[in-house]
Amino acid sequence: MTKYKGKKWFVLIAAAFVILVLAGCGDKAVEKTASFEGSKVQQIEVKTEGQSIKVSRSKDSEVKLRMKTSGELPAGLEAGVLTVNTEPASGFIHLKNETLYLELPEQSYESIRLATASGNITFEGQAQTISLNADSGNITVNGFTGEVDASTQSGKINLGVEASTEIQTDGGGQSLKGTVGTANTEASTLSVHSASGNINLEE
Repeated sequence: MTKYKGKKWFVLIAAAFVILVLAGCGDKAVEKTASFEGSKVQQIEVKTEGQSIKVSRSKDSEVKLRMKTSGELPAGLEAGVLTVNTEPASGFIHLKNETLYLELPEQSYESIRLATASGNITFEGQAQTISLNADSGNITVNGFTGEVDASTQSGKINLGVEASTEIQTDGGGQSLKGTVGTANTEASTLSVHSASGNINLEE
């Protein structure tokens, strides 16, 4: 009798496992995309919990967003501000190891703010000001002219920008590297903050 009960429990557990696997397959992540008319976008704000953020130049006039997810992309445009938020409070079913790709048309935006809790940020584009924050990830900026405010608690910051330079650090073990070219305008500034780190600046 005991042997029979043991087999019964084994069958029930196996059946439950199969049901869970099948349920998981129904939520399989696929790449989702969204696009917005570039001329209507003046500001961009992106927040992610653990996904990396990669911004690059678009070859057409639309702002394009793409990412693998089992839900809808949490992106919206209102009053010229494009907002993307993959944090849990947004109800977004997220995958922390994925990358959020953002393609921007060749135009200058008023401001771009990118923040991630544990992913990396890679930025290539133009704006009057950009604010980049990665709590534990790395930040890379290429070919940018304008005002930059970049901060990371434990990652690295690699900067290739055209701007006058102001870099600050509070000391510690973090490594920061900045490459600065010729400023196109007198107003172009670079401000980099580190909670703990060294600075290596090349001109």
